Amino acid sequence: MEGVIEHQIAQRIRQLRRDRSMTLRELSEATGFSKGLLSKIENCIVSPPIGTLSKLAKALDVPIGGFFEVNDTQPGTVFFPKEKRKKVQSRRSSLNYQYELLAPGRGKRDMQAMLVTIDGSNSKFGLQQHPGEQFIFMLEGAMHYVAGNDSYEVTPGDVLYFDARLPHGPKLSKNQKARYIVVHTS
Repeated sequence: MEGVIEHQIAQRIRQLRRDRSMTLRELSEATGFSKGLLSKIENCIVSPPIGTLSKLAKALDVPIGGFFEVNDTQPGTVFFPKEKRKKVQSRRSSLNYQYELLAPGRGKRDMQAMLVTIDGSNSKFGLQQHPGEQFIFMLEGAMHYVAGNDSYEVTPGDVLYFDARLPHGPKLSKNQKARYIVVHTS
């Protein structure tokens, strides 16, 4: 199922770019990503992490939820049962983690909520930057989370809130696992 969702996201990104008559070069200039990376994303060779999806959404002028297939019956209201959530494993990128969009849909929203699960034993971590603000609520495990020049030890129940334009990202040792909710604005 994960592979199907990854392909849907890749196809949706390509479709949105083409709908806007944008070339890979134009999208590259709008996002700061190389044409090669964008091509790999559109061909589902690389699964984009959250920060990358956020920059793509901004460049394509859609909410990040626009990359996920969902039928909104009532604009502005989303009920999404747990059993219908789709997990995306970013195993084809260097940032190996799983995320679930908690309130998917194509409607324009000011914030996007996701459930992130990462395992330090098989993940490499890098810092990301994207527009907006970010809120993290730690559910399980432990990690260090870098935001700007600071690193925070985050454990269950802890909250971290920061400007997402700062370089940020999780840092786990090989024996750490973490599960947290992240909400970011565009």
